[in-house]
Amino acid sequence: MMHSGSIDLANVKRTILVVEDNEINREMLCAFLEDDFNILQAENGLVGLEQLEKNYEDLSLILLDVYMPECDGFEFLRRKRQDERYDAVPVIVTTASDSLDDEIKCLKLGANDFVVKPYNVEIMMNRINNTIHLRESASIVNQLTWDNVTDLYSTEFFYRHVEDMFRAFPKADFDMVCCDIEKFKSLNDRYGKAACDQLLCDLAERLTNRLPGFIAGGRMGSDTFSFLIEHQQLDWIHVLDSITEGLFATSVSIKYGIVAKVNHKLAVSLTCARGFIALEKIKGTIGTGVAWYNDELREQQLRQQMIVESMDVALKERQFEVYYQPKHGLAADATCGAEALARWTHPTLGFISPGEFIPLFERNGLVTKLDLFIYEEACREISRCRDLGLPIVPISVNASRLDFDVPNLAEQIAEIADRYEVDHSLIHIELTETIYSDGPETVARVLNDLRSRGFGIELDDFGSGYSSLSSLNILPIDVMKLDMSMIRQASELNDFRIVESTIMLAQSLGFKTVVEGVETSEEVRRLSEIGCDLIQGYYFSKPLKREDFEKYLMMG
Repeated sequence: MMHSGSIDLANVKRTILVVEDNEINREMLCAFLEDDFNILQAENGLVGLEQLEKNYEDLSLILLDVYMPECDGFEFLRRKRQDERYDAVPVIVTTASDSLDDEIKCLKLGANDFVVKPYNVEIMMNRINNTIHLRESASIVNQLTWDNVTDLYSTEFFYRHVEDMFRAFPKADFDMVCCDIEKFKSLNDRYGKAACDQLLCDLAERLTNRLPGFIAGGRMGSDTFSFLIEHQQLDWIHVLDSITEGLFATSVSIKYGIVAKVNHKLAVSLTCARGFIALEKIKGTIGTGVAWYNDELREQQLRQQMIVESMDVALKERQFEVYYQPKHGLAADATCGAEALARWTHPTLGFISPGEFIPLFERNGLVTKLDLFIYEEACREISRCRDLGLPIVPISVNASRLDFDVPNLAEQIAEIADRYEVDHSLIHIELTETIYSDGPETVARVLNDLRSRGFGIELDDFGSGYSSLSSLNILPIDVMKLDMSMIRQASELNDFRIVESTIMLAQSLGFKTVVEGVETSEEVRRLSEIGCDLIQGYYFSKPLKREDFEKYLMMG
């Protein structure tokens, strides 16, 4: 199948293959075509087939004589028809024979048009252009209709086909089966695009051929599919496990979300979204491959929609409140910093956990608005503490990966700090290594810009499961923050060697260290002995409202 992609077809010079044994006729034909087309020539059908084999992906048309030595036009058409690679290349037969039988025979063998010599040049040119236009239009429609990797419907045409089925069978019960390949990007990085395209193709083929009651399938995204089937009462876990067993060279985790007895009145896109909402509940789990959309998930979806839609009003009405969790300096035995944390009390939903609203805002691209709000609140608090004569300590703000795609992020943060006359060194940006790994070049560029403006950079959650020592040399880090899981494990095992080694590594690179999640006096003692700079955790203080944080600072 040939695809035009993003090429501007109006400005492309097409290629035509002229297969004609009479040299004079061939030269004359090429002469009036060469201004508008790239021309390939063949003096008989055998040479023409060789040219077709070499150039079929670039050919827009074949002009074919019928009566030639060695391989005539009829035999050329027969052989062309046997190879599906050549299906997209149209053929106009040009011959001195005006036999009706010859014309019928050529058309039956797959010719698109039949022209008797001598031909009118203007008429011939119009036939050529019309044939090419029809072929390219069909190719574009085909490209829009079908996904070229899996041969499933494209998203839009899948929706249309499902809508047609609903109209044709208004009383029938259908199910929607949605699937997602977990960690597909990692598979791509490890095995390459060609191998992963084959994985997609094999999975689509298996589901198309083996899903009970299969009606239609569509590719929804890079690694996600949806399938409409007749409603089934089956052991879906067994069925789907058997379909994907031994699918790839290594273990591949595929999650399925099923919407049973689809509501015909609901937009197909929303039905598919519900299937993917169901499978999201089991992503990352082991041994659970299938989830069903139900009333509980529907209520959760409505709640999430309400949370997202409330965000702008919540910012405007200052429903969000920033809490500050102190960071205690061991050497100074005093508060030497704080982390700004967002809290939200909704007027009707009540308190909403950051663990609920932040992932939603990240998925919907709204998190940057919230982060900029927190930067401003942090600057406002530093300014307020200065006016009250309280100790001034650096405040860190957690960054989202989406923040680094904001144009002029460093300028915006600098403008906020300057507006409140806050020294840039008092604002720290906290990021995780996961954020860096999702876009290393962009993240590093923005961090270097922030660092050049005097802002502090903190690497958060070090040791939480994804830690690359190479990133320590690349990122412009001022502070390494050890994840609370490290201190929990060290306390449980009564073995602080890993924590000590990590702190020594950080200090050798010139970083200050913070350990979060500290809860006991024994942990404080051990961390003090091994040279940790700052401690954050409930042993000293939980996150505090602004007023309580200021009282805490006042106490030293």
